[in-house]
Amino acid sequence: MANPRQRRKARSSSTLKPSINAKKQMRKRLARAPTVHGADVLKDNYDPKLTLRQNYARLGLVPSLDVRPDTGGVERAPAAPSASREAEGEKPRKGMAKVVRDEQGNIVDIVEADAEEEGETAWGKPLTSVADDEVETYMPTSGAKKGENKVLASLEDMAAQAAPVERHTSSLEAQWLQDLVAKYGEDTESMARDRKLNVWQKTQGEIKRAIKKAGGFAAFRSQ
Repeated sequence: MANPRQRRKARSSSTLKPSINAKKQMRKRLARAPTVHGADVLKDNYDPKLTLRQNYARLGLVPSLDVRPDTGGVERAPAAPSASREAEGEKPRKGMAKVVRDEQGNIVDIVEADAEEEGETAWGKPLTSVADDEVETYMPTSGAKKGENKVLASLEDMAAQAAPVERHTSSLEAQWLQDLVAKYGEDTESMARDRKLNVWQKTQGEIKRAIKKAGGFAAFRSQ
């Protein structure tokens, strides 16, 4: 049971605990749709009422390039009646049994798998064959045809026009490299060992790449 001091602290406006309204706002921020970071085409066609996986499926995209079996959050379509009838005619696997029901759902028969005698080997019982296990694989569903899905067409155009980003050397880094080249020339090993000029403790390889990005040794000799 709380004492009066704790009750006064809870009602006080100077308490560090969040108020009821603050807690409501926190819950709203947690429940809102996540911010979409990506191309403008995806932002414009994103439905906040759907999940990320549902949005990608609606746009004809795959949510992940890692094509593993789905691990939840996916509504699977019920199997067709023809598929269930075909499954009824299959024999149960070894060690399993199958319950046969009539149209009213009453149990008519129980079909058990045939007991097979396992042969003994010199090193013990044989291992279970991999072919006996049913492996469920996941293949991404193909989206709409080209020309029908404008989102896919826009993304393909953006990918075709993509170009590598040019990296430029900052003025501070250029001045630092100029001091190193003026003192050591092309001896990058000595540049890496200089504790006064190499204040960022760059390695020999990092200094070489920085000089190459800035235009090479010739760019610093001409200055």
